Formats: sequence, structure tokens, C-alpha cells
Amino acid sequence: KNEKCDHEMMIEAIRSASSSIMRMRYCCKSSTTTVKQHCNSSIFRHQNRSIGAARHRSATTHSHVHQSVLTNIHPQHLYNIVNNVDNYKDFLPYCHESKILQTASCGTMMDAVLRVGLPGLSLSAGSNSLLEERYVSRVRMIPASETTPLWTIEAKSIQSNLFDSLKSRWQLSLIDDYANVNGQQQQTGPFCNVNFEVEIQLSNPLISFTLDRVLKDVAKAQVEAFEKRCRAVPFDNESKT
Repeated sequence: KNEKCDHEMMIEAIRSASSSIMRMRYCCKSSTTTVKQHCNSSIFRHQNRSIGAARHRSATTHSHVHQSVLTNIHPQHLYNIVNNVDNYKDFLPYCHESKILQTASCGTMMDAVLRVGLPGLSLSAGSNSLLEERYVSRVRMIPASETTPLWTIEAKSIQSNLFDSLKSRWQLSLIDDYANVNGQQQQTGPFCNVNFEVEIQLSNPLISFTLDRVLKDVAKAQVEAFEKRCRAVPFDNESKT
């Protein structure tokens, strides 16, 4: 009888121990699942914040301005002046340095370094100094031909710390105008139809906002400076001026 009681007590103890082990396993599993869920949730939120910050950093703003004028300057003359980047620093507003680095053997493409001061943008609060940027621009020149009487100059920044993209484009077309003088048609031209575009992309919203307000005036000042330069320098149709 005593042996039977001992046997029954042993079985009951084993059952009790097994039940405790099962409860411990369940508690551990539940705790592990909760920790994993918490970690995954935290990582997800952290990743979302990182992605949001990356999107914010990569957001760029776009500014564009177009100037169109008609002037009594031969387009070839203006084309020559625009292509002579070395002289920009001598007459162009906001340009403090200009130098041609290399010219392609074909003569229709070159790289040039430019240092420009951006009007209205100070280096620090209360400072009168302008924010300057030194960058490399790739210039492509397309002269007029018999089939296409259009002179085109395109420039694009290829190395810049400030600009995500800075593009400019000149399109010059010849207009021959005639007037009736004493019953005869006489040429009063030539005239040049000038189309000048500037397109800028920036990641800095403050600089972009400020520059966007003055970009139109800058483009106008540049066109006027090139026109003034043409009138100051004699036109040589055989070479750059």
C-alpha cells in the first residue's frame, strides 16, 4: 500500500513539474514575441523617419527665367562675345572670375570655370558680403548654317557645391528688316532676336527662395551687359571678339 502511495505521489509530482515547465515556456514565448514586436515596430518607425529625412534632404526647388529682346546687333557678333568666356569677368555683372579650362578639338565645346556672387544672399546675418560660388560649366556652341540661320550657346554646370543644376541657353536669330525710302526698299537691319534662358535647381530652400526673387533682374542685367559689350568692341566676323 505504501509503495502504491509513493508511486501515485511520484506521478503527481511529475505532472506538476511538467505543467510548470509548460507555463514557463509559454511565458518565455509570449515575452519573446512582445520584445520582437516592439523591436520591429521601433525599427519601422526609425526607418520611416530616415526615409522622410532623406526625402526632405533630396527635395530640390526649380527656378526658371526667360528674356527676349530685339537688338540691332548682328547675331554673329553677340555669338562671338558670349563664347569668349575669358572676358566675362571684365564686363559681366556678378562674375568675379572666368577662365576657359579646355576646348574640344572640334571647337564647339569647352569647359570653363566661373566664380559668381549671388546678389541679395549674405554669407551670414548682418553681413554685406555676397554668397559666392565657384563652379565648372560645360559650354556647347552651335553656329548658324545655311540651312539653320540660328546661333545657339548652351551651358550646364558639371561641378558645383551649391547648384544641383545650373543651365543657360542663348538662341540668336537674324532678322533683316527693310523700309520704304523714297519709293525704294532699303535694308535697315540687320537685327538680332535674342532669347536667353536660365534654369537653376537648388537643394537649399532659403537660397532658392531668395534667388528666385532676383533671378529675373539678374538675367536682364546679363543680356544688357552683353549688348553693351558688343557696342564697345568692333565686330570681327572672322574671329572671336
